[in-house]
Amino acid sequence: MKTLVTILILTLSSLAFTQNLYLKISEENKMSVSYPPETKFELKNKHGYIILKESKIPLVYKIEEPYTLTVFPSYKNEKDIFKLTNGKIEIVSNKEYMDSIKNKNKKISSHSVTGEKIITNSKTIKGFKNIVFKLSNGITFQYTDGKYNAFLVEEENYLNIEGRYVIKSELGTLKLSFNPKNAETWWVFNPEN
Repeated sequence: MKTLVTILILTLSSLAFTQNLYLKISEENKMSVSYPPETKFELKNKHGYIILKESKIPLVYKIEEPYTLTVFPSYKNEKDIFKLTNGKIEIVSNKEYMDSIKNKNKKISSHSVTGEKIITNSKTIKGFKNIVFKLSNGITFQYTDGKYNAFLVEEENYLNIEGRYVIKSELGTLKLSFNPKNAETWWVFNPEN
C-alpha cells in the first residue's frame, strides 16, 4: 500500500509539473516567441527526421544547423512553421513566467508593441477572471464573463476574432491566449498579416 501511495504522489507531482511547461523559441538577434503550455510541436533536422517533440521536462536545445520547427497552436487550425539556423528551443517552467507577471498591470512587449493587461474577478461566474488587454498600437481585447470582443482605438471599430483568439487588423495580427480560470495570458503581435 505504501508503494502504491508513493507512486501516486510521484505521478501527480509529475503531472502538475508538466502542465507548467511552455515552448520558447529564440533566434539570435531576433525576438523570442513563446507558446502556451501543452502546445504540441516537432523539430526536424535537414533530412526530415524528428529530433524533438513536446517534452514533459524542462530542456534547452541549441540550434546550430538548419532545422524546421512545426508548432501546432491550440488557438488556430493552421500550424506555425519556423526555418531555424541558430538560437535555441526551450521547454521552460511556467513558474518563472507567472511570477514575473503577477502584477495585474505588468507591461511586456512583442515586435516593439507593448501590451498591458488588467485582470478583474468575474461578477457572474464564481472563481473566473475577466481581462482588458491593450496594445500600445491601439488594439484592445476584452473578455467579460464568457463574452469577448476586440477593437482598434475606439469601441466602434470592431475587429474580427478567429478561434481563441486571433485578431487581425490593418496594423498586424494579435495572437492571444487567455484562461479565465486562472487569468493566464499569452500573446504575440506580428506586424505582418
